[in-house]
Amino acid sequence: MNRKTSDLFAGILCSGFSIVGITIMDKSELITWVTIVFFGIGAILLLLRYFNPNSGFLPKQKEYYKKLTDEEFMELYNSNGIFTYHKNGFELQIEDKPTKIEWNEIKKLTAYKVDLFATDEIRLFLEAENGKQFEISESTEGWFQFNERLKEQFSEINKNWEIDIAVPAFERKETEIYNRIKNVG
Repeated sequence: MNRKTSDLFAGILCSGFSIVGITIMDKSELITWVTIVFFGIGAILLLLRYFNPNSGFLPKQKEYYKKLTDEEFMELYNSNGIFTYHKNGFELQIEDKPTKIEWNEIKKLTAYKVDLFATDEIRLFLEAENGKQFEISESTEGWFQFNERLKEQFSEINKNWEIDIAVPAFERKETEIYNRIKNVG
């Protein structure tokens, strides 16, 4: 269902609730009037946006909420983002300094989820030798390729760790997905 159709449907539904409120509810109750006014205003605004899409009452969908096309997603998926890869590791900026980390320097990888109210965001904290550490999230440019390369370098990492972290929703679910000391021997 596209946006225009959903506006029409929601506007008709709100109108219906208002009409039901006016016809069968006890009009001496405050909650009745609050309900009628709430759904009535909703109906007016939604139908206004349906018949006049350039109306300023309800904002248009923001650019960052748009759905990605398959081509845009593949471009994002294949992007190295903030990472530059080398044969034995990668480089990125940590505290405005270029920092090179070799794969064999990685000591521990801890994944967890942060509740952002409407959604969750998966994050990954990396600890390496010499105190090098950083955190990235799903919104970090290069997230997908970094995770693919981690899985290639460390066969011990569960290939489905992101799915395991994602469920259940809105729980932190902190999980150590790699620990060099525990995974050796």
